[in-house]
Amino acid sequence: MANKFKEGDIIRLISGGRTMTVNGHAVKHTASGDIPIADRYECFWMDGIKVQKAVFREEILKLA
Repeated sequence: MANKFKEGDIIRLISGGRTMTVNGHAVKHTASGDIPIADRYECFWMDGIKVQKAVFREEILKLA
């Protein structure tokens, strides 16, 4: 299932809720650099005037 979404895709949780924008793959920060996590995506959305962001597993997301 890896790489189902790309940066800029508009998505939402399979269970519903607000639309979100994919910012890219989530990363694990290490001393030698950032390592992308293939099945996790960092997403952001607006909550009023504040930008929120979180990391979600690929299998719980769908294109909006």
